[in-house]
Formats: sequence, C-alpha cells, structure tokens
Amino acid sequence: MKLSFTTKKNGEVVSPISLRFDSGIDLKLRFDTPWPNATSPIKLSFTGGIDPEPPIVNSITRQFSAVWVSPLVTESHQRLSYKNVKLEANKGLNWLSEPAKQHCFSFVWDIPSAHMIAVASVWSSASAYFKRFSTPWGGIKTQERVTAIAYRQGLAYVVRQAFSWLDLEALSFQFIPAWETLDKAQAQHELSFNTSAVIDVSNYLTWGPHKSSWQCSDDYRPPVGKVSMRFSKPWTDSSSPIALRFVKSPMVCEYDDGGGLIDANPSLPPIDFEVPIEPQLRRAYIMQPTIDCIRVSDSKRIVINSVSLNHSRGQFSQSVSIGFSSRIDAENAENQLLKLSLNGYDFYFICEEKAESKLFGSHTFSANGRSRSAELATPYELPVSYTNGTGRSFAGILSDLIQFSPWSISLVGLIDFTVPAGAYSTSGKSPLEAINDAAEQVGCMVLSDDATQTLTVVPRWPTVPWLMSGANPDITVHEAVILSHSMRETRQVLCNSVWIRGEQQGVSCQVKRAGTLGNVNASDISAQLIVDNQAARTAGTVALADTGTKRIHDIILPIMADLPPLTVGMLVGVRDGASLFKSVCDSVNISVNVSELGEVSIEQAITVIESLE
Repeated sequence: MKLSFTTKKNGEVVSPISLRFDSGIDLKLRFDTPWPNATSPIKLSFTGGIDPEPPIVNSITRQFSAVWVSPLVTESHQRLSYKNVKLEANKGLNWLSEPAKQHCFSFVWDIPSAHMIAVASVWSSASAYFKRFSTPWGGIKTQERVTAIAYRQGLAYVVRQAFSWLDLEALSFQFIPAWETLDKAQAQHELSFNTSAVIDVSNYLTWGPHKSSWQCSDDYRPPVGKVSMRFSKPWTDSSSPIALRFVKSPMVCEYDDGGGLIDANPSLPPIDFEVPIEPQLRRAYIMQPTIDCIRVSDSKRIVINSVSLNHSRGQFSQSVSIGFSSRIDAENAENQLLKLSLNGYDFYFICEEKAESKLFGSHTFSANGRSRSAELATPYELPVSYTNGTGRSFAGILSDLIQFSPWSISLVGLIDFTVPAGAYSTSGKSPLEAINDAAEQVGCMVLSDDATQTLTVVPRWPTVPWLMSGANPDITVHEAVILSHSMRETRQVLCNSVWIRGEQQGVSCQVKRAGTLGNVNASDISAQLIVDNQAARTAGTVALADTGTKRIHDIILPIMADLPPLTVGMLVGVRDGASLFKSVCDSVNISVNVSELGEVSIEQAITVIESLE
C-alpha cells in the first residue's frame, strides 16, 4: 500500500497519520521538506499472507465510487482489479483544508500470540460516517458475490448489489483475508444463506446440441471457372478490349442439421429402401373398373366406349386409338388435348385423326392420336436444323432443341458428357424426333411424363441381363394376377465385345463385357455423338445386352390399386410357382372396352424380355 499527500496544512507538510502502540505511546509523523515526487515516502507491505485462490478465466474489474458533502466535498475512489494470480490495490487519500475535518489512520500491532493485524480507517466530523468495504473472490465453486457499501448519516442507508448464478441455494459468499506478520495466518470466512433475498440478475447458460436451421449468406463464393486469361505482352492501348462485369453473388442457403461436436442427426448406414411393387395374394379379386375422359381446355366430359394405348421401347410417344359414343363427342374431342382416367391413373393424349364407319344399323366414330409429348412433333412443331457451334454438353444439346417450349428434359442412368463444337447436327426433323434420334445414338430411349411435361432419357437396358440376378425388380407379378401368359424364344449369337466410334469427331474404342475374353464381336457402331468414353460405354453396353438367346413373354394383367400400369424399361419380376425370373419390359398395351350395358373392362398386355445367357 502506498500513501500519497497532495496538499499542505498551515504551510507545512504534516502527516495525518498517528501511530499508536499497545504501550500507549502516541507518535506523530512530520516531514520538513516536500517530497519531490508528490508521493508518500512510506511504503507499507505485508508479506507471508495467504495468496488468493486463482481467479476465474475471464477477468472481472469493478469500480466503486462514494461521494458525500459535509460541508465541502470529500471524494474517495476505490478501484479493485485482479487478473491472473496477483492482486494489487492503490489507495490515494486527499485532504482538504477544512478545519472541521479530522482524519485518523490507526495501525495496531498485537502481541505475537495474537498473530493478527487489523487495519482500520475512520473519518469523523460533525456527523458520523462509516464506510465498509468487502472484497469477495473465490474459485470455480463461488456461487454469488456481494458487495455492500453502508453509509450512516442520521439514518442508515444500505445498498446491496448481488450477482447470482443458477444455484439458488447459496445466495452470498464473503471472504475477508488476513495477513500474517509472524509465522501464522488467520483468515475469516463468512458464508451466509438467504433464500428469501431478491435475485436481481440471473444468467442462464445452455448446453447441448443446437437446433437445426437454414444458414443463408450472399458472401462471394468463387466458382470453378472455365476460362483462363493469360497476358503475355503489355497492352499498349489505354483502353482494355475486355470488359469484366461482376454481379453480386446470389443468396445461398445451406441446411445445418444441428448438433455440436457429435452430430445430432448422424448419417444412417446405407439401406436399400427400394421395395418392389407386388400385388397381394388373395383368394378372390373384386374390382370395379372406372373410366373417365375430359377435355383439358374446359373440363368438358367426353363419352367414349373404347380406348387402346400402345407404347414400346424406342417409340418416343404413345399411340392412341379411341372410339366415341356419338358424333357430338367426336367433334368435341377433335384436335383437343384429352385427359383419360383409368382406375385412378391419368393419361394425356391428343385426338388427331378422326374416322367414321357406317354399317347397316350401325354408325361409329373413332380417332387416332398420340400422347401429349406429340406437342414437340409435327405438325405442332416445324422441322428444325441444329448444329452445336460451340462445345456443349449432351443434355444441353437436347435442351436447345426444345428451348422455346414448356417442356424440360433430364438424364437418368446416363452420365452427361461434352460434345465438341460442330460434332452434332440435325435437320429436317421435329424437335422430338431429333431428341429421340440423339438418344438412340448413345443406346438410350425417351420417356415422357405428360402431366409435368418432362422428357427423360434413359438407357434401353436400365439393368443389363448379366446383372439382373442381383437387382431388385421395380414390380413383381405372380400367377394369381396373371390373366394370360405366353412365351417364345429367339436365338442369336451372344457377343462380348463391340467396337464403337464417332463419325467426323469422337473416339474409337472397344467395349468389352467384364469377365470375358472379348473375342466375339457384335456389329460395329458409328454415330455422331460417340465423342466421349461415357457415350461409347453406354451405347456398347446396350448393344451387347441385345445379343444372346432371349425368351419373350406376353402377359396380360389387370390394373388395380396395387398393380399400376407398367412403363417400358421397367425391371419386371414374374413368379411362376416357386421360381422367379426377371426381365425388362419391352412394350405395354392398355385396352379399355365399354359394353352396351355399360360394363367396363380394363387390362394391360405387356411384353417382357428374359435373357437366358
């Protein structure tokens, strides 16, 4: 502790400190010359005391100020700060030249048996002033710290400031240190409990995995560019021939699934959730077929008495034959988009070519049409001429062919590849015919979703014959739902290798079936779009899958809630007693007939191909 004196009393520097010992001797300290550094020449130090416990990690600094006036202002500042493991306090006492004030600072030393030092500071005037200051500190287990400053002037004024944490059982903790002058130290601890005290401030700390949320930001994320600029020579002109424009990055959102160091939503092991559709095995099947046909433009109902829908692999749209119940229905459906609902399954088609037949006592009206994807074919779309002037992806070329239509296109089961500039061209074909031709060059076919106006390009053999045994079928039928089943075989050479090459540009490579010698070659394939190994691999795989001995099954099935209409390219499992064979669906024919009595019959005839080698 350091004492500093800033003023003189009666022209001389007089210490306001009186030293009193147990013998009753009262000494007064006087200084005849001012101290040039304006600081006290006395330095009091206490050694051998109890070191405080290490403070908490975060440093805490508190400042307390007490001001009173009687009759002039006497000001005292007390600042306590501690950090790390050292404590230091500086105290400055200022005396004014007010004769009514008397300041006394007493030091009392006890005999060695007491082992205690008490330091007290008292200010006195006309009214009694009392100041009490306590400094609490503690380790991690400290639950609350209380600082009390009391003043007494006529009436007692007490101010309490409480800082509390989540433990409500211990509301205050006071620690009063003592310093040792000889060989022992004495410390006084005061622990009080007051459950009825008002807690002013409560700080709650939460822990555990945080909640999942979307994190959105528009911070710039450098994309992987496709253009590299290199400047080998200085540009002499003052203006640059290249203008670079940068736009603000779009808002990008990522999903944070929550959790902390341990993920709150851990990744599940890979589980195959693909469960094949298989109708239930019942002793009897009771069905009530329903048929409904409306005009899409105004939802006008069209009465029909027969419908036939046909689709096969390589056919880019379904062919439709429809019979009307009257001339009025035929006229209402002419050149219109119709929506046909069969047992709850919807089909869209355009009624294009009407026909009329007369017999004695009979007059029938019918029409032929195609599925909704025919909107991309003639006569609804004119023939196009297209050449990729720049390097373009295969999906990009297909999208360019239908860029001004509401239809979209996607690739499934085919890895996209880049077509070099000028490698592909077409002319004299409608957009849908050009897309179908481009898909056939790489061994694919086109499927259409007429409800969402989406075209999907998939391989002709989504599952190759030599991998069917370990694949899950898309649908499995059994003999309880099979109305008719016939079979025939076709024999041809089983090939294990084929040469694929591009025309003007591209690659030339041999596609060989894995695990074979590759010594039996199929007919060579040459196409414009064989410009990448992925295109050659897909086209060659499909060519090898078409070879070998095949067994063709013609099966007639009903359409039920648990047996939907099949789609070409599906992997179909057929149970024949205890055996199960897998095959690919080659064609689907759905027929609907309405008798004169209003009886409706709906069935689907499918052709599946089973590979025997």
